[in-house]
Amino acid sequence: MPRSGEIGLHFIDSHMHLSDYPDPQEALKFASTADILLVSAGVGTDSSARTLSISDRNPSRVKAFVGVHPSEAEKERTASWVEGCLAGASGVGEIGLDPKYSELTGRSLQMELFQEQLAFAEKAEKPVQVHSRGAERECLEVLATFRLRAVQLHWFQKEELVRIANEKEYYVSFGPALIVSKRLRRMAAAWERGRIMVESDGPVRFTLLGGAGGPWLIPSVVFKLAQVLGSSFEETARAVVNNSLTFLGEKA
Repeated sequence: MPRSGEIGLHFIDSHMHLSDYPDPQEALKFASTADILLVSAGVGTDSSARTLSISDRNPSRVKAFVGVHPSEAEKERTASWVEGCLAGASGVGEIGLDPKYSELTGRSLQMELFQEQLAFAEKAEKPVQVHSRGAERECLEVLATFRLRAVQLHWFQKEELVRIANEKEYYVSFGPALIVSKRLRRMAAAWERGRIMVESDGPVRFTLLGGAGGPWLIPSVVFKLAQVLGSSFEETARAVVNNSLTFLGEKA
């Protein structure tokens, strides 16, 4: 896979879920054709195992993250297995907090698992992908108690917290919603450019985009981001690839 700066362009889908596709080969085939690196996250034991397996079979095309999503906390009950998977994974994710699934107290299971997994990431010096929907402030407060190599805020929604996240030098990933959301475009314009990435969150589909979804939308997200930042498509594509490689701990 060519690096940014070499002949031709490529993309990185910095957050998606290959294990959720009925047939991941369709997304993999497109990624190969379009030269897209897929950063695929698990949400529990089974999906993380499938993600690692896909990455093992496609090491130049897929980077695997493993973890317990807040939606799976009550089902999983433990995240102890995550530590043992990190030797073969690129990072920890998708982890985080979400009030949709339980109260966000110090004793809630999703809070305990979030902190446990952050401790694993800190010890292993692995990057983390953080789900913070409806709990952006709480996530930032917990993250500040750890010394983490790199943090990616996935679907970060609170415009008023951009300054704090920037000061912490956290990365952010913008998905297809950027194409239709003025608020997300304002947030992108305010974020430090060296820490902006793009994602599809595939196989999630977007009603306002005619039900489209997946890595097929990554070039369109880059195009919109270029408009927001006032830079060329080529410059923006190269920048977000470099940002993503730095987040992953790979040479840009």
